Amino acid sequence: MSELTLIPSNRSIQKPRATGNERGSEAECELKSFINSMTSLVGTNASGSLTELWLNELACMECNPGSGSFSWRSVSLSASSKLAGRVIASQFSDRSL
Repeated sequence: MSELTLIPSNRSIQKPRATGNERGSEAECELKSFINSMTSLVGTNASGSLTELWLNELACMECNPGSGSFSWRSVSLSASSKLAGRVIASQFSDRSL
């Protein structure tokens, strides 16, 4: 598995560029960004599971995604944290004590 590097909080992350009328909503762009970054760590065959994980985290959020203060990145952060926990748990369960 590749090493995970964090982007410093003072640097912005470039959002994917839209071409023509293909521009999606902020939520779609963030979901695509999450899937692209995580598939580089866990493999391309996991994109369906990653989508489900992200949507489940969105459903668990106690805020209104329609509000102006909502951060779609927070959904990705929460989903990334849950994924990391699952990866760590699976590594421990594979070891024999």
